[in-house]
Amino acid sequence: MIDANNTSSDVNKVNKERYPLVSIVVLNYNGKHHLKTCLDSLLRTKYPNFEIILVDNGSTDGSVEFVQQNYPTVKIVRLSKNIYAAGGFMAGAIIAKGKYVALLNNDIEADENWLMPLVEILEKMPWVAAADAKYMNFYERNRFDDAAAAGRWIDYFGNNYTRGVREIDYGQYDKLTYEFGVSTIFRRDTFFKVGGFDTSFLFGYEDIDLGWRLYLIGYKVVYVPQSIIYHKGGGSSREKMGAPRAKPEFYYLIKHNRLIMLVKNYEVRNMLIALFVTTIEYILTAMYFFLTRQNVYGVQIIRALIYILKNLRKIVRKRALVQSLRVRKDRDIRRYMVPYSGDIWKFLRGIQR
Repeated sequence: MIDANNTSSDVNKVNKERYPLVSIVVLNYNGKHHLKTCLDSLLRTKYPNFEIILVDNGSTDGSVEFVQQNYPTVKIVRLSKNIYAAGGFMAGAIIAKGKYVALLNNDIEADENWLMPLVEILEKMPWVAAADAKYMNFYERNRFDDAAAAGRWIDYFGNNYTRGVREIDYGQYDKLTYEFGVSTIFRRDTFFKVGGFDTSFLFGYEDIDLGWRLYLIGYKVVYVPQSIIYHKGGGSSREKMGAPRAKPEFYYLIKHNRLIMLVKNYEVRNMLIALFVTTIEYILTAMYFFLTRQNVYGVQIIRALIYILKNLRKIVRKRALVQSLRVRKDRDIRRYMVPYSGDIWKFLRGIQR
């Protein structure tokens, strides 16, 4: 019981002892124009025990100086060059002191109550290793984001499925749900138990790959709709907002990371089936691009297939390490996947990407 005569500092101390420390890692690369909105919102967070760590990926726009001058309580990890999302977040997680680590991009604004529901779920559900927030569009606050939205899954062949993209939020996804992809908050010890992010995934699938490995070692990932984050969404990876697919260089990374993920995480039989189906899908998609004179995207798919063939030995070594940690069979994990949602399905629905 807190004594009514305690000073506010005494109360804050008690609150901090009651609530586990959360390290909030914000990744930044030449995003000075995003930082005020992002950091101001995080500092308003209604949770009594957190630290903020800014990982700067070699920015040249004065981002670090801006934070040093205006946000003295924010810790800064200044990297000499851009090591991309997976590497940058790993750098922040390594120095984090919290029981939990929240990983956020700089182009977000967090609701002041975003953190408490996530921590409460992780405290109540020890079998859950990570939790994801509800991601809404920064500019149209009643619509879901087009990157994370209302939870993310994959199908049996590694295709990404994001629920609720660009839908108006009527509360239709306000139920706590097990999902597959995760990007918001992790148990720090479990995060490192599975090796954290694969830093060779420069763009795309690093979060899905991590979620899969968490399931492999016996944990689950959950979507928590009471936690709300507003995201500016996809602008850096696409030619313009609302473009149907990523820029060619990012498209290539998405396609080749998906193949690596399938090799690393599946049991042998399921891996071979998934690779066969995915290769057929890739070839058909490349043919579509060539026939519609979008040659640059067809070339990226061919590059992805060639990369896997050239680097198969290295990828198989990674697979051996991942499989050595496995405690759960594929048949149990596939319960948390969705039916086919790949390029052929998107093409038939008129949303081919």
